[in-house]
Amino acid sequence: MMLWRKAEKRQPTHAQRLFHGLVREWLWIGLLLLPITAYLSLSPGLALNNPLYDSLRRLTPLPVDPRILLVTIDDKSLKDLGRWPWPRSLHADLIDRLSAAQPAAILFDVIFSEPGEPANDRRLAQSVCEAGNVLLPLLREDATRYSQPSAQILPLLKCAKGVGHINVEADSDGVVRNLYMREGPPDDTTPQLAWMAYTLSGQADEMPGEALEPVSAHWHREHAIRIPFIGAHTHFPSVSYASVLRGEVPAEQLRDRLILVGATASGMGDRFVTPLSSTVGTTAGVEIQANVLNGLLQGRSIVDLPGWLAALMATSVVALLLGLLLYRPRYALWMTLGCMAAALLGSLALLRLGHWWSPAACLIGLLLSYLIWNWRRLSVILAYFGWELARLDNEPKVLPERRRAPASKGDVLQARIFALEQAVSRTRDTRRFMADGLECLPVATLITDPQGNILLANRIARDVFGHDLITANLLEELADLGYPPLHNGVRPALSALELVEFRDIHQRSLRMELAPMLPADGDVALGWLLSLTDLSKERNAQQHRETMLRFLSHDLRAPHSAILALLDVHNGESPVFAQIEQQVRRALSLTESFVQLAKAEADGYQFQPTLFAMLVMDAFDQVAVIAQLKGIHLVHDLDEADEGMILADQSLLTRALFNVLENAIKYSASGTTVRLSHASEQGWLECRISDQGPGIAPADLPELFSQYRRFDSAQGSEGLGLGLTMVKAVLERHGGRIQCKSELGKGTTFSLQLPLLDD
Repeated sequence: MMLWRKAEKRQPTHAQRLFHGLVREWLWIGLLLLPITAYLSLSPGLALNNPLYDSLRRLTPLPVDPRILLVTIDDKSLKDLGRWPWPRSLHADLIDRLSAAQPAAILFDVIFSEPGEPANDRRLAQSVCEAGNVLLPLLREDATRYSQPSAQILPLLKCAKGVGHINVEADSDGVVRNLYMREGPPDDTTPQLAWMAYTLSGQADEMPGEALEPVSAHWHREHAIRIPFIGAHTHFPSVSYASVLRGEVPAEQLRDRLILVGATASGMGDRFVTPLSSTVGTTAGVEIQANVLNGLLQGRSIVDLPGWLAALMATSVVALLLGLLLYRPRYALWMTLGCMAAALLGSLALLRLGHWWSPAACLIGLLLSYLIWNWRRLSVILAYFGWELARLDNEPKVLPERRRAPASKGDVLQARIFALEQAVSRTRDTRRFMADGLECLPVATLITDPQGNILLANRIARDVFGHDLITANLLEELADLGYPPLHNGVRPALSALELVEFRDIHQRSLRMELAPMLPADGDVALGWLLSLTDLSKERNAQQHRETMLRFLSHDLRAPHSAILALLDVHNGESPVFAQIEQQVRRALSLTESFVQLAKAEADGYQFQPTLFAMLVMDAFDQVAVIAQLKGIHLVHDLDEADEGMILADQSLLTRALFNVLENAIKYSASGTTVRLSHASEQGWLECRISDQGPGIAPADLPELFSQYRRFDSAQGSEGLGLGLTMVKAVLERHGGRIQCKSELGKGTTFSLQLPLLDD
């Protein structure tokens, strides 16, 4: 009884020590989580930022300012006025119509970069000058400048009230949410087109966003904002271009309005994926300008908070939760959910005020805090219970017992603890489980201890070795089976065994594979797993294939060559001899085609670094006589100093080039040209062989590389339909590809692409 009371007095001391350790751990976790949260806050590419912004933005859509009116180049206008592009006199007429109604500004989201008819250009420039409030767009041409207008367009730009850029920025997910209110070369930045329209409205304030110092010598961007889109089911008021041109729109509807002219017709103009695209599809460029202008007019342009302030807000909320979890642990879930809701509501409130703070990093930090807190707290509880269970096990047993996990009737944690006890008994089934698993494997598999003593072996392994293997030594069994490295009597360590394919005493081809079985917390093998795969059928098939190749390449060609020699002796004696010679040569050609195709599909490639130009020269030397006899002119753009290096089997790749060149010559008329050109780009070498033959029908192209296929365009030419099949097989074994483009009556071009050899 006294011993029991002393044990009870020690229990709070141990529990107190465990929970004090939890507090210390929690402080270290806080010191780690806060910098992580700050770092995530400063990471604009965080995946959750954009979905959260889109979701919160839908909760605060902007109303449409009544001063904005779109004049759209829509499908109806294209149907009424004809296909695009229209004569610029039409745009001049539109400006005259609009100007007569006295709008506040006319913003043209139409690029006039190329000159048209001089008279129409002068007419448009005159209309723009007379209107006095027309704004024209400017598009970025490359990384250092805007597009430069021609001299014919300069009068049009000079007459415009202003010229502004229409560039937008796509996020990492390809959705347009941002733009810069001013960008361009550092010494000549250009304001955004919608901002210039806003200045003409008479409400020009300070440009939203932050002015920045140039950080690049070529391009400077500043005053970044997020586009304040209207609701998905809300639309800007609009009228058709054709309706305005015909005078169907009352002047009162146009007076004092900020008019934006741009294309909304399907398949025309610039269209972008925006946060509204999931509901309304892509957004036209003129509608993006309208959204920017709408936000400016209402003072609701959205600007990102400075990075330091965003990080401070996120870490402050996470630090608050870290403290609350220690102070009120029983309400951990509700406090975490409350802090998450506060972060989301705070971000929403800032968004309504025109500032964006992404709560994604804060939410991740809060979630990690909750998960880590529960994990560490549960670990402490399990450690305490384990200590108590150990004390209980050391107590004298009144009766022998075997613990079994009872059904859970209360605390889930208590049920899991008892379930762990039951799991101990299941470890007795591990050996049986492993044995059953090995029995199902389709190859001979054995498990040994570090010394090579066999512990488990499946049925196929017993069949391979011919007897039961339990308690046998693996090295001795391999030596008896005929494993070559053990024939000298030396017994190396298992880790030093050579993983080779060998023939055993029963003439079976066996491939051995060996892998260590490592413990979870170390690198010293607890045992070894060995497998022996029987490849006898595969090797016999390969030997049969090689025998057939030798037969085709030698035994079948030898009698044909003898027949040709006899025919040469009796040349001219009878026309029958000429026909016999022709058929024998066809048989030899068939044999050669079979041999080349078999070699191309076999595994005996000998790759080595090779100059591609040398292969082309060899192939050209082989086809030169054929081309000369037929009057074909061969042209190529390579020389022996070309540095295009590839990893190639020189014989087979040269033969493939020869086949393509021979085909080009065979199907080309006398006096035409067969041309070989090449180019190197992004690690690939492309060789194009073009002829001026009759071409290949489009319906025949899909079956061009199939065996024994002969097409109508090949009538009158000898062939078996195996040459291109061999070329395709060789190219694929080299990691390349072949393509064909052909047009009837104009010729055919084969494109052979091969990977270049790295330096």
